[in-house]
Amino acid sequence: MSCEINIEATLFCGQSFAWTEEGGQYTAVLGDRVVCFDAQSLPSLLKEDKELAAYFDNDYDYPGAEKYLSLLDPHLERYIAEYRGLRILRQDPWEVLVSFILSQNNSIKRIRGLYRRLNETYGSEMAPGLYTFPRPEQLARADEDALRALGLGFRAPYVLDAVDQHRLLETIENLDDELGSLQLQRIAGVGPKVASCILLFGFGRRDVFPLDVWMKRIMSNLYPDKDPSFFSPHGGLAQQYLFHGYRDEYGRR
Repeated sequence: MSCEINIEATLFCGQSFAWTEEGGQYTAVLGDRVVCFDAQSLPSLLKEDKELAAYFDNDYDYPGAEKYLSLLDPHLERYIAEYRGLRILRQDPWEVLVSFILSQNNSIKRIRGLYRRLNETYGSEMAPGLYTFPRPEQLARADEDALRALGLGFRAPYVLDAVDQHRLLETIENLDDELGSLQLQRIAGVGPKVASCILLFGFGRRDVFPLDVWMKRIMSNLYPDKDPSFFSPHGGLAQQYLFHGYRDEYGRR
């Protein structure tokens, strides 16, 4: 629908840990390919590259969703005006599962470090210093001690259970949001918040509204008499604008 994308907000708001920026160039390994662009080249890439367009959810009516949310609520109106163009990335569900297991009780900076070390240790090198996110069969080579040595700590056994149960991801498409969440929570270390992130970022369930410590604080402070259904049918986008805007305003972790 629109190529107007706020690249910084989209790539570094905490929904993906794959991207780096240097000198205006944004780089990541997505699946088994290296993707690199700058702000000037991205619109053309999205027209030519169907996979990248799908990753940036480029067919969704974001202007319409932003207009709806802006009219719904003055807090969202302000954050959307400031960060307009934030997108929900359509990521690989396996990568989202492991990434958000790593996110528990963690800062974005540390999550990115753990993500990078997993790639370097168990992924495949695609270019100098650029590695794929390890597939379940690659992570199956790891044991708990090895993962703890990378800094995963208490999350190490959770990652190993995700490896053992990764085929649960194949069942989610046919389930509604509630049943999908319960299915994902069969994996050790996956609670309601992590399950919501997997549904939103990995399966494109756009009305899912993950509630972590920050979002519970936001809801308590800004919406004490409301629940996430207030933002339907654009709960996921509302959550991302509130999360990014509130953290920018009151201090990043």
